[in-house]
Amino acid sequence: MKKHVLIATGLAVLSTSAFATKARMTSLGQNATYGSQYLQDTRNVFRNASEVNAMKNYIVTDWKTATGEAEGGFFREAGSFSYGVYMGSEINAFNTERTNANNTLGETTLTSDFQAHDNALDVFVAGDAGVEWGARVHYANGKNEQAIAGVTQKHSALGVGLGMGMGDIKAYFNMTLNDKSEGAGASGDKFEAKDMLVGASYGWMGYVFSAEYAANGYELTPANVVKGEKKNTELSIGVGKTKEISATSRMNWDVYYNSSEAKTKNVAGAAETKVKDTTLPVTIGFETDATSWLVLRGAITQKVLFNENKDNAGKKKTNANTTAVTAGGTLNFGKLKVDGALEGASDGTGSLNANKLLTTVAVHYWF
Repeated sequence: MKKHVLIATGLAVLSTSAFATKARMTSLGQNATYGSQYLQDTRNVFRNASEVNAMKNYIVTDWKTATGEAEGGFFREAGSFSYGVYMGSEINAFNTERTNANNTLGETTLTSDFQAHDNALDVFVAGDAGVEWGARVHYANGKNEQAIAGVTQKHSALGVGLGMGMGDIKAYFNMTLNDKSEGAGASGDKFEAKDMLVGASYGWMGYVFSAEYAANGYELTPANVVKGEKKNTELSIGVGKTKEISATSRMNWDVYYNSSEAKTKNVAGAAETKVKDTTLPVTIGFETDATSWLVLRGAITQKVLFNENKDNAGKKKTNANTTAVTAGGTLNFGKLKVDGALEGASDGTGSLNANKLLTTVAVHYWF
């Protein structure tokens, strides 16, 4: 059974342990990209832009040394408003699929890669007018006229995120308005990505109930060839809770019902294939202030009861290796926080596979 282990170093004592980078979300079994539905964390601003009202006055940098991914930004309070600028976010950028070798749609005619979705910029603004509100605009643009004679490789992207919070009720909507790459090996080559995330949550007696719907994918149209496409959808309904078990320790748990579907249509015009998953992941995590300068945390997740995959022929199987164990920690240097992460996976023999190590480093400063 595979086990994923993350060892992180970073952040603070009880008063600030709710504010961290991707390492904290991963080590508590949450979504490192969008944050958590019920745990307060800086990553939540990408799911619900109104969360900027609770995440003010800090600078953060975050990078993965193994892949070269780097991102970061700053958020600041300005009177009755808050704003932020974030650089390098690659949420659902589909850059792997923009490469010639990894589009997964049976494409064989492309001779080069599409221009990547990179150098992205996200601008946030938020405020409180009785109802907390927030908005995010995502922008990216690039061009290359040097790679292939007579071909201009270009990319442009524009997206928006809206969020609100009123007491125990929160709601959000995020959508890509445009995300296109043109000209891989020929001027007529086109790649278009799509992404939408909408949801809401309600807090009641310490529990947070949530429902979320995600739809994303991409279309690939090589010059003079039939369009191929990949469509992913997922519905997630669940509940989570955080409980203090001592003056310095906290426990969190959640359970979600997830129903997802992936449809693929090859560029060769083959019949559409469809794969479905129905799962019920359960997560139990903890976080404790080991000392005034060190926070330790960990979690275990497993898909139980509902853990089914259905292929295009309607045949079912149980998903294997769904138990994940994560761990993390935080170092606090006053207002300066330094996070580090090391993630690995079993090689199937019970030993750590060194080829799968992934190191993450982050620095953030609160002012």
